[in-house]
Amino acid sequence: MKTICVVGAGVIGLSSAVRILDRFPNIDITVIADKFTPHTTSDGAGALLEVYAVGDTPLELVQKWGNETWDHLKNLTFSVDAGSARVQQVSGYWVSSDPQVILKTNRDGENISRRLTREEMQLFPQAKSGQFFTTYLVDCTSYLPWLMKRYINKGGKIINKTIQSLDELYPLYEIIINCSGLHSHQLLGDKELFPARGETIRVIAPWIKQLYIQEIGEEITYILPGSKNVVLGGTCQKGNWDKECNQKDRSALFERCCQILPSLKMATVDYNWVGLRPCRSRVRLEMEPRSAHTKCRVIHNYGHGGAGIALHWGCAQTVVDLLQDLMNNTSINSKL
Repeated sequence: MKTICVVGAGVIGLSSAVRILDRFPNIDITVIADKFTPHTTSDGAGALLEVYAVGDTPLELVQKWGNETWDHLKNLTFSVDAGSARVQQVSGYWVSSDPQVILKTNRDGENISRRLTREEMQLFPQAKSGQFFTTYLVDCTSYLPWLMKRYINKGGKIINKTIQSLDELYPLYEIIINCSGLHSHQLLGDKELFPARGETIRVIAPWIKQLYIQEIGEEITYILPGSKNVVLGGTCQKGNWDKECNQKDRSALFERCCQILPSLKMATVDYNWVGLRPCRSRVRLEMEPRSAHTKCRVIHNYGHGGAGIALHWGCAQTVVDLLQDLMNNTSINSKL
């Protein structure tokens, strides 16, 4: 029986571990991470399913991973587990200063949006185009524990430990799934990785039932309803490693959200959050070529930027497919 180690316990690592156990229920698998939910970067994500270009990652792959994730979240929303996983279907407004808005479609290419009427556009004076659309929203503070419970119930093991180098794991495991996100900058010396700092505010505003996204130039402001609180975002500061909340950023963010929905001025702040998105020129999802120095094989799955939630289930399926090929002794040395 193969021994497998998954490095990282965010949404990418946990979904990979769960899908591996779905395919290989008797496999010996351990998740190793320095942080587990509720302390991972994934726990603070706005977590709206929105598929978009991720660096230079081939668009057909991004769409494939997004389609598979869409199917998973859709099925979960209409399952008995929807309440515990806190996945929900939501609708709302997306407006832009770009007059050539492209209507959103779901995984089958079916239209899930409509253009806003002239009366609706008057609600967003800075925008030149807009649409009303439907998608899925994940409360990661519930979804990650749901994934962890599913993983543990299937026999998965966990170790709380900081890994400084994969060399530490080579003697212990036959296969390593590296889902360490931004930590791969240190773990592997991957200089292509860089942070995109994001700051959000969680507020108690139960009267907000729809989502609102406003894109003015390169600045995106969003208001996402949730079962526990409402997420106000966001910021995207590339190359900024600061994990502390910034009063200036927070005030500017709150003001932008209040311009969209003035009733937010009456909301109670629940908490503030800062996270560093693991960005890269392209998602690294590949089998590392066999090394003459070790019998251990490594599959990398990191560098998703802000698209981790939107792509996680599809990327996990690709990990499983690579693992299946490896167990079938096929040759996989090319990048995806």
